[in-house]
Amino acid sequence: MNGLENCIHDEEQKSLLQRVWLQQIHQEYCDICYGYGVEMRLPVFEISESVKTLGAWHSATRTLQLSRHLISNYPWSTTLQVLKHEMAHQLCSEVFCGGEKFHGDAFHKACDILGVIPAFRYSANISCETAGEVTSGASFTVAGRGFVNKVEKLLALAQSANEHEATLAMQKANELIERHNIVSLEQGWEQNYVSVRIDKKRKRIERYQRHICMILMDFFFVRTVLAKMYDPVRNETFKVIELFGTVENVAIGEYCYYFLENRLAFLWSENKYQFNGYTRTEKNSYYLGLLKGFYEKLDSHRKNIEKDTGRQENNAMILQEDQKLTEFVGLTFPRLKKSRSKGAKVYRNTFQKGVKAGKSITLTKGVTVRSCSHGKLLQ
Repeated sequence: MNGLENCIHDEEQKSLLQRVWLQQIHQEYCDICYGYGVEMRLPVFEISESVKTLGAWHSATRTLQLSRHLISNYPWSTTLQVLKHEMAHQLCSEVFCGGEKFHGDAFHKACDILGVIPAFRYSANISCETAGEVTSGASFTVAGRGFVNKVEKLLALAQSANEHEATLAMQKANELIERHNIVSLEQGWEQNYVSVRIDKKRKRIERYQRHICMILMDFFFVRTVLAKMYDPVRNETFKVIELFGTVENVAIGEYCYYFLENRLAFLWSENKYQFNGYTRTEKNSYYLGLLKGFYEKLDSHRKNIEKDTGRQENNAMILQEDQKLTEFVGLTFPRLKKSRSKGAKVYRNTFQKGVKAGKSITLTKGVTVRSCSHGKLLQ
């Protein structure tokens, strides 16, 4: 009897979760229409049991299907791309009145309107490899792979116990990153933009995380966006950080994010005993000081690099490329707004000690507490 009761309980849970998912899909559909300025009649939403077909649009019954397999086994960002793919089919059949079945010009026009990422425009049957490539940015060109290899080697040298050697190695890594991006603009290399999501399964973005994002944007050629993302397994919405940029810059930016977050925790654990209390404010003050000191160190390196590379002369190309990246970010966030967070209470003495220590932080290779490939520079 217990086996039958468990079976009934599982079916009830499955049914409840399906209702919640349908409500979330309905909300996402409405948000997409609002975000991209599209007017369409609500379809009938259905969750299918198909494993092979992850999404489908049936014009005869006005039904938009997403598979349970998709929702359960892929990131929600992938589910949203498949949803937008099927919405593009609906746009073709009901707004363009073309009834286009295959992925022709009208369909790609609909994808442009709805911000469908190129990798999701040709088939809703997305493989694990395709979804991973789109979200992680792990697919390098030959030149990009060589560039990232060189940066990794320099960061390996930065692990030297000799502080002068370590600092010099990091300076060279920063110079290489700067030069690579300038050369890619001058040579007109095609930029392969990608995004990666940092999801800590938390309800808020800490102030120190915002400061890490500022460092990444100012020194590592990536754009960061603070957003919300639904987790269908937990049925909760969490705050996430999204990095956008070229595949190489995003890989380095992601690595630097986790390095800095881990380094802050390590330095706090090593030095917290010298402060009067171990409060949250004390810790945050030290974190913000560390990041301020590291920012000033990178800024000093950059000014030295600018004198040697003449970066000022490339402002026009940089602005043009920045506009292209802005357009790529707009595919995901069409109504992006800038916002400011409230100033945090800071203990001045703790902050100043953090600034001093932050100026000695040196990016090194392989410092991570994350599992699998996350946080590593190369994959």
